[in-house]
Amino acid sequence: MAANPDHYAENPEPGERPEAGRRPSRPDYAPPAAPAACPACGQATRGELSCQFCGQVLFLKRGLPLATIGLRFGGYVLEGILFVFTVGIGWLVWALFLFPQGQTPAKQLLQMRVVRIGEQRPAQFWRMFLREFIAKPVVVILACFTFFILYLWLFWDRNRQELWDKLASTLVVSDRQGLLRPPQRQDSTRSRTAAGDAWPRSGAAPFDLGPRGGPPEAGPRASGD
Repeated sequence: MAANPDHYAENPEPGERPEAGRRPSRPDYAPPAAPAACPACGQATRGELSCQFCGQVLFLKRGLPLATIGLRFGGYVLEGILFVFTVGIGWLVWALFLFPQGQTPAKQLLQMRVVRIGEQRPAQFWRMFLREFIAKPVVVILACFTFFILYLWLFWDRNRQELWDKLASTLVVSDRQGLLRPPQRQDSTRSRTAAGDAWPRSGAAPFDLGPRGGPPEAGPRASGD
């Protein structure tokens, strides 16, 4: 029986054979265990992906709740405005640079990120490509035959997912604190310069200066001078 994507998948015990039809999990990745209570508000979670009270995504750090419905629809409007003002090409180039960070141009400006379900990091490039250029067009075509009611899926979904989020196995979170921001690369040249300018705290100076910065003294003067 297929696992419900809205809940944590139960891993088989060691030595237990997986059920028929269920794909085994990757050997290098184990999904996080479902917490008994939300780390943000303390309410019982019951194996959900997100807290049904405060929106905290339970497999992510505290302070990463689901993006609100208003923020999501504001992102749709802003995305369209940016697409028009950049003549489409600028938006496309901008988006391709942001895909490895789990963002689109509007999501970057509104501090939202797309995460893959079960992973404690933003969605990667190909996951974002699948979501934006394959799953979304499919949903748009289907929505044309339902008077665009499918766009309202966000209102009744437990994890505030659109249908393209379901197809791509993603969630959209609000990252106002930058907790999922990729680490910045340190400037190696600046690091080497700082290391060379640092004075050793232990040991004597390379040489002792004479009085008032003069040459170093050779030693005690002879009595016959």
